[in-house]
Amino acid sequence: MNVHACLEVDARHEKVLVTFKIENRGERRVWLPRAIAADTRLKSRVFDLRLFPGDEPVAYVGTDVGAAVGASSGLADYVELAPHSAHTHTIDVTGAYAFAPGEQTYQIRYAGEVVADSQHPEVKSALATETVMFSHGA
Repeated sequence: MNVHACLEVDARHEKVLVTFKIENRGERRVWLPRAIAADTRLKSRVFDLRLFPGDEPVAYVGTDVGAAVGASSGLADYVELAPHSAHTHTIDVTGAYAFAPGEQTYQIRYAGEVVADSQHPEVKSALATETVMFSHGA
């Protein structure tokens, strides 16, 4: 599996918009969790968000549907990404995390899994982004 992913954050205008970008550089299809690739709002703690400095986790306060990403069988919770293609998706996380009052610096990353073989959706491969830093005033 030859997949590269990254995050970009736009924290202007009193919102925190996280853009997930992924590129499938391989010869085979992969399946991305719908939570990161298509959902319009978070349904669980998808991102690892922390204060900087100090590395203190920022609490997830959004809706929690109670099921982990990928917990169901099959590919219903996934979005297909064709070989040699890219996908970009932006999610507004402003109300989903307990951002501290005042201007603060944060670091965010994604660490999850993808399905690399549709015949075996129960077998997942790790996918993580580098940490991105940003400032936001709640």
